[in-house]
Amino acid sequence: MKKVADILALCIEDIATGMSTLEDCLEKYASMRQQLEPLLKIALSIKKPGDIKPSTAFKVRTRVHLMEEIHARRAKAKWWQIGFGEGAQRTVRFGRSRAAAIVVAVLLAASALGVGTAYASQDSLPGDVIYPVKLGTEHIRLMLTTDDASRVRLELAFASTRLQEMEALADTRSDKIGVAISGYQRNMKTVFAETEQLEDESASATLSETVAVAISRHLVILCLIEDKASEGSRETIKQVQELIGERQLRVLRILAGKNPVRATEITLDTMQQWLERANVAMAEAKIKRVEMALCQFVALRGLGNEIAQGAYGPNEEFDIVDEMNMQCTSNHLAILGAIYEKTPEDMKGSVERAMRLSAEGYCQASNSLLASGIRHNLPEKPQLPADIPDGVKARILDDLPEETPLSDEIPGSSGFGDGGPAPDGPLNGSHQSGYMSEDGSH
Repeated sequence: MKKVADILALCIEDIATGMSTLEDCLEKYASMRQQLEPLLKIALSIKKPGDIKPSTAFKVRTRVHLMEEIHARRAKAKWWQIGFGEGAQRTVRFGRSRAAAIVVAVLLAASALGVGTAYASQDSLPGDVIYPVKLGTEHIRLMLTTDDASRVRLELAFASTRLQEMEALADTRSDKIGVAISGYQRNMKTVFAETEQLEDESASATLSETVAVAISRHLVILCLIEDKASEGSRETIKQVQELIGERQLRVLRILAGKNPVRATEITLDTMQQWLERANVAMAEAKIKRVEMALCQFVALRGLGNEIAQGAYGPNEEFDIVDEMNMQCTSNHLAILGAIYEKTPEDMKGSVERAMRLSAEGYCQASNSLLASGIRHNLPEKPQLPADIPDGVKARILDDLPEETPLSDEIPGSSGFGDGGPAPDGPLNGSHQSGYMSEDGSH
């Protein structure tokens, strides 16, 4: 009995030359119709590619990459893999045979599939016959990329592809969405691992920024996917959101050590996104999503306060960080106020906590600016929405750090002149945060 591959090749040739139609072939091999029909349809849907020839430069690069890979693998060989005498020869022969088999398999697959199939596979989804070709193409691209930073960017691009697949599957084939979710998690796991291990400081800062911004975008898309996904998939998607939200904090800490201004900007922007999601979820009475969004906001608010205190490295641009914190906090408090109005009684404490942290961050920034001799036109205390009950306002604003008065006699002084009161702590050139934790301690 002929193999499926042989029959497929014959049918394709017969149809291409006009000797048979698709239906003729399926009738001729009726016993194999179930296997043959989808493969024939795929083959016939692929247009003949143009006359594509690899450039000389591409051939040289590929040859260099191949030789580098061979040398790298030889260098990594362990002493127990080398052996002695006749055993060594058998080991070497086995290794060469295996390598040759892999190379032949890759070349055969490439020639059999062709450029057209690889191109067509890019729109495939989990469950499609040619989806493995899509994953294989990605794997080959990674193999040919030797630069660590470029590999991370490539993994990020593949993670975005998995999100597109999840979005497409959420409506029509939710039973296959788990494949895309698992793929996304694998891509992002590699992204996080390689970002944290990157030794080049400049590349690490640039890459951390790229990853942090990408995660913010991913979180928005995941929320849209969660809305469309089946009940069984939503919990998994929610877990993925929480996981990459937590890892984003780690990436932002890396960035804060190199570029605190940019880290603060991304942190504040992501906080705004979480609050907007919480507000929409509250309007739709999706309480669990509100709780998750508030938790993410609180974690980011704490990170923002830490960055402003210089927790992740020296910072000569604290004034910019402080001004950004003060300006954004007003917007954050306005959204939190809108959420508070619709919040059930048993959840109001969570919203109050978020407002309290935001108020502390505001006062921290204000005190820091004043201690550095910088005046600002913003209110001394954060302005809470008018609809918040007076008793709640009092709880939120109670015992916040007082602003440090500036000395009018010495421009730019910290306010502690010869006749002034002694400071509570050393200020000499350091960044006085004024941040107070919930228990009242600094």
